[in-house]
Amino acid sequence: MNKLLPITTLFMLVFFSIGLSASVDDNSIGKPSDHVDYVVMGKSINHRQSVGAKLNLLNTVFFAEIFPIKLNSSSPTITDAYLIGPGDAKVGMEFSNEKVPFLAGIRGWSIPELTKRYPDDTYYFNFNTPGGIIRNLPATFAQQKNIDNNPGPIKITLFQNNKITQPDFINPNYDIKVTWSPFEKGERDPNNIIDDMIYVILGNCHGEEIEHSGHAISNKDALTFDKREFVISSDKLESGEIYQLEVEHSNMETDSYRNIEIIVTYAATTFLDFKTKGNSSELIECPVNPYAMDGGQTDRIKKLN
Repeated sequence: MNKLLPITTLFMLVFFSIGLSASVDDNSIGKPSDHVDYVVMGKSINHRQSVGAKLNLLNTVFFAEIFPIKLNSSSPTITDAYLIGPGDAKVGMEFSNEKVPFLAGIRGWSIPELTKRYPDDTYYFNFNTPGGIIRNLPATFAQQKNIDNNPGPIKITLFQNNKITQPDFINPNYDIKVTWSPFEKGERDPNNIIDDMIYVILGNCHGEEIEHSGHAISNKDALTFDKREFVISSDKLESGEIYQLEVEHSNMETDSYRNIEIIVTYAATTFLDFKTKGNSSELIECPVNPYAMDGGQTDRIKKLN
């Protein structure tokens, strides 16, 4: 004969069922590749372009990044990240604790000087994710003998109304067409992961990014090596303001490990300031030199929050 369960027992069964369900959901967080999109390691050479189109060397740098699947997550999903490898990386290099963990080595004045500190060899990414840990994810610089994989210095040219315009005389009422010297070493990826990339980034005088041409892999419309221009809408511009432009050519080698894509890049970047005509309406005035929006701008200071 069936008996009615006491009400307290029913409540306990309900709570146990809910708790078990929550426990199962909390642990159903997949694999590391469900949280990490791709990793990047590279060597870059940075120049600043003057108003007169002269290129001045700023520095060279070794760097690495880890890109999460959810770039807009409210908190970091990749933690305790570090890189080990030859040279200065032998003792281990820690990544930042940001949403996109990042590290940069000691900067130099040439790629050969940089390579003495960070040899062309294999390095290993290590990090934790909600889906488990990754240890010894390999990324290798594959510099071929007697072939320089680094893109050449980039010269930027600006157009408005189909005419070349000077960086210190930009009309804020018209779009800006940004062009650059050809990416001669760029090519398609034989692994079909990502072709060699071009990035165009616009920042304001306070070092804040306000436009980006798109990230590798996560943005399908991002610029590849064969593109020759990028248009900045006049909607992004205000009168009497200083802006900073960044153009990067990224020569990439690709691979994958446990379904996490790997990009190893030799890159070149040029920075160019431009100023719009008219009177500024901004409450916070621009400094004489804009605050740095990129670590490669070693001739600029970062804005303190």
